Amino acid sequence: MIIKEKENQIAALIYILFMGFGYPLIRYISTIFQTVNTNALMFLAGGLLFISVSSFKFKSELLKLKNNFRLFPRLILIAFLTAGNMYCFVGGLSKTSALAGSIFGILSMPFSVIIAGIIFLDEREKIKELHFIFGGIIALLGSFIFVLNGANKSSSSSDFLTGILLLAGTVIIQAIQSFVVKDTAKHIHSMVISSCSSILTSILFFTISIFSGNITELLSASADKIVIVLLTGMYSIFVGMVMTFFIIQKQGVVVLNVLKLTIPPATAIIGYLFLHEKISLIQGLGAALVLVGCIVALRRKK
Repeated sequence: MIIKEKENQIAALIYILFMGFGYPLIRYISTIFQTVNTNALMFLAGGLLFISVSSFKFKSELLKLKNNFRLFPRLILIAFLTAGNMYCFVGGLSKTSALAGSIFGILSMPFSVIIAGIIFLDEREKIKELHFIFGGIIALLGSFIFVLNGANKSSSSSDFLTGILLLAGTVIIQAIQSFVVKDTAKHIHSMVISSCSSILTSILFFTISIFSGNITELLSASADKIVIVLLTGMYSIFVGMVMTFFIIQKQGVVVLNVLKLTIPPATAIIGYLFLHEKISLIQGLGAALVLVGCIVALRRKK
């Protein structure tokens, strides 16, 4: 039990740190190609990498697909949800900021937690605990203090509103995706879900790129730009799908959404170091409240 708890804590810490790096990284590569081409390359790279890992380490899990064809419609649904989420996410980041991208993980938290409590009994038991409610409120308050103060310093471009609307679309899509993944993870490992849905998502984006004529951009692109996006894809798919689905499978939707509240401070620190985005004293206070609230919310009963 203690070992499992430590593994969960390590997984949560890796998720927070890697997601913190992920937002500035994706924002950087989001301006290299059209959004549809960027997503096609990212999911192709991530999907091929993790399908290779799955065929070696989770071969028995892959074989389950042969015996349970009912899993394929779920994987296809996850792929469509992932495609919609990433299109809005990458498109939104390219028009806003790394910090703005992490804001919308906060907005999805109350909605996802409430719906998860209604649908799943184990999630309902978590949100009924007083320490979770109290800690969640503190973390939400800290998150809004943090990001609203940062929003005053955001870009004033005419594209900013469009970017905000795209990022808002991720709120609903991520909530729906979490529930589909949680149900699917009862039958197959999260790594296999990530691998298969990544490949399917890549095929979807390449199809859109071909029919829209955007594929010509990739055909004339330099090799170094393509390699940068491919490597970023491996990193992003690992964090955004493999780690996310793993936490949903092992710890639940509620825990995942609480962890998302810690991402803005991590993102801001990394954005400050690499993208020269500013952090104010008030944002520091908000970040401290987020940390305290998450610790209280995720405290285990003795």
